[in-house]
Amino acid sequence: MYRSHVLVCGGTGCTSSGSETLISLLQEELKKNGLENEVAIVKTGCHGLCAQGPVMVIYPDATFYSMVKPEDIPEIVSEHLLKGRVVTRLLYVEDGGKAKALKDTDFYRLQHRVALRNCGIINPESIDEYIGTGGYEALGRVLTEMSPDDVIETILASGLRGRGGAGFPTGMKWKFASGNRGNVQKYVCCNADEGDPGAFMDRSVLEGDPHVVLEAMAIAGYAIGASQGYIYVRAEYPIAVERLNIAIKQAREYGLLGKNIFDSGFDFDIDLRLGAGAFVCGEETALMTSIEGNRGEPRPRPPFPAVKGLFASPTILNNVETYANVPMIVKHGADWYTGIGTPESPGTKAFALTGNVNNTGLIEVPMGITLREIIFDIGGGIRDGKKFKAVQIGGPSGGCLTESQLDSKMDFDSLT
Repeated sequence: MYRSHVLVCGGTGCTSSGSETLISLLQEELKKNGLENEVAIVKTGCHGLCAQGPVMVIYPDATFYSMVKPEDIPEIVSEHLLKGRVVTRLLYVEDGGKAKALKDTDFYRLQHRVALRNCGIINPESIDEYIGTGGYEALGRVLTEMSPDDVIETILASGLRGRGGAGFPTGMKWKFASGNRGNVQKYVCCNADEGDPGAFMDRSVLEGDPHVVLEAMAIAGYAIGASQGYIYVRAEYPIAVERLNIAIKQAREYGLLGKNIFDSGFDFDIDLRLGAGAFVCGEETALMTSIEGNRGEPRPRPPFPAVKGLFASPTILNNVETYANVPMIVKHGADWYTGIGTPESPGTKAFALTGNVNNTGLIEVPMGITLREIIFDIGGGIRDGKKFKAVQIGGPSGGCLTESQLDSKMDFDSLT
């Protein structure tokens, strides 16, 4: 039993600013101080506050250290972990100079984490930690207590809409593909080919909580009667690819992927396919053509993938963030989910805050929050106190909103 846990961000942002070195030095210093059996080091996914990386959180007191450097490690170990004295100069402080608990900071106060709930909290390379936070509980409930139609009705009632941009109702997509269960081969696909410049929402889920996507895809497979899933992920996301491979291997070993899951008679497995960086492969039919081994080119619709998709079979395709909501909806119910966000756009949305804003990073907020709240309350405003000019929403296919539109609500219908 460890008396302290040191959570070090292992997301792409903090890894590129040296968090792997910090972990190695921590291990050495703990050994030097005889603490290797008393303090656990946990490499997590993205905490969100990328501008302050590398970041470190020490429990049980939830002390949040930011911009940690290699030369800080001996002091953190000898002072905080050995003597219980917080290294105040490393604490994350906001304007006003007062250190706060992470959840009370301006950056986190307005957030509501559903898709990102485990990112920065669990070791993404440990299936036991995912199970310890309620992971695979939703899949167990689905396979032992619910019919496939019950699952589809729950997703329909939740109002979950595709988080990839188009906002198509997820339950409707699943319903279209659900006919002829057991009589035809069907597929469940995950679009992890996040190509918009500056976007890293899906990457962060895969790096910080890969099992949530596996669990959601298995639930989707049960709902439509599919036995095979494919995750199409960018090869430029090496950490995400590595953690997905680890997660798939662990889930198979635990009997949570493969044959006869939970002794229910339901078979479902998942394989990865790596994309080579073609932006067009973010389009669903081009993505499926690429999985088939052909050049990724869009196909005319109709027929839609729910009728004729991957290998000319009925297929559903959702993106990473959409899937990350599914287990929580199953566990807590559709009414819980519709209680977040707006009536037309229930739930939350993850955004990547990049550019000339003070608090760059990853956030998840209730649908319907205003652009002003995101940029100024969470993002801390424009760097160097400069005047706001414009923000680009939704990548190359999105648009620019100017100062007069700062009070626009961030939901599907307002942004159309």
